[in-house]
Amino acid sequence: MDHRLRKKKIAGRKIFSPGRFRLYALTVLGLVLAGLLTSGFAVFAKPDYDRLNFMQRFVVCGVLAKWLHQVKTLPEEKRVLVDYNHLLGQLNVFEKSVVQRIFAINPREFGFKGPLHSLEKPDNLVKIMPQAYKRSGQEGSTGIQYCPAASYNDYLRMMARMRQELGRELFIESGYRSPGFQAYAFLLYLVRNHDFSLRKAARLNALPGYSEHQDPVNNALDFINADGVNGDEPQTPEDFERLPEYQWLLKHAHKFNFYLSYPRDNQWGVSFEPWHWHWQKPASPNSGKQWQ
Repeated sequence: MDHRLRKKKIAGRKIFSPGRFRLYALTVLGLVLAGLLTSGFAVFAKPDYDRLNFMQRFVVCGVLAKWLHQVKTLPEEKRVLVDYNHLLGQLNVFEKSVVQRIFAINPREFGFKGPLHSLEKPDNLVKIMPQAYKRSGQEGSTGIQYCPAASYNDYLRMMARMRQELGRELFIESGYRSPGFQAYAFLLYLVRNHDFSLRKAARLNALPGYSEHQDPVNNALDFINADGVNGDEPQTPEDFERLPEYQWLLKHAHKFNFYLSYPRDNQWGVSFEPWHWHWQKPASPNSGKQWQ
């Protein structure tokens, strides 16, 4: 064997001697443990309401990816009814911990001043088939929605009157939402629209239980018109505000027991939402009957 080759092999054995190998392994193990401890601390730390920390952002993105897949694989008629515990069942222990910590926060800490509505599913939901609209030449659909029977009947009466007087109508883009779907929607907007700011997200998207879309009686409807105007990004609330349909609602919606929930500078700390109208149970049996 070549003498120089033997010397290289001997030198190699010295470099990777058992003592040095153990030291190298312990160093790597220490770095891994330090990384895990740092990551664990970041995951379980109290969320910063203005922006989640780097590990919480990473975890929330993973949760959203799983929930997007889960919701999209459900039959369309079951998506807005998805069960919260079913969604939690798709998560690992770290993901579940972050999600539960976020949704356990009292939204008043974000500046939201609205009441807790409900976490219970109404038992009188009416299935509403998809309604088609066209936005900038592109076909769109509201998807299958649900609404309690009383408010849906008043919605039908209201649209009949709007078509008669205005020659236009509004479609229901969002009616009842389960706590699971509300949680999914909150995380979706938190990541895509609000740069992981819980404070900003809560001004437009309620936490599960705090949305009027979950109220079993005085529930809310989000409207979209036949041209696809709904005020959602990249549109603005002012785009919806300028609609003749919106101006008609301001004058006539109360006759059908619908009321604008979040006008400008409202008492609930929610951003202006001209598309969001809640139904309110009439004070007397004869209320709202004059337009039948």
